[in-house]
Amino acid sequence: MSDNTIYSKTHKGVEEISHRTHHLASRLRNTLIVIDGHTPWDELQKRLMVDDTANAMIQTLLAEGYIESIDDEPPTVIEI
Repeated sequence: MSDNTIYSKTHKGVEEISHRTHHLASRLRNTLIVIDGHTPWDELQKRLMVDDTANAMIQTLLAEGYIESIDDEPPTVIEI
């Protein structure tokens, strides 16, 4: 099944990448590093060459507040 969800790092996720504040396990940290807020998750999985634990890693990062789905956010309206 394809997952076109786009994930973005939260403030907590950026802190972890910058300062290793929360001491994530290496596989979770590697997954967090490639999340860019632009690329759908199914494409990132190909880059990571991850096994069937990929969905568990995403669920952990979501549950612990390191990432968020940007597909759930309403579009930003810019008035000119």
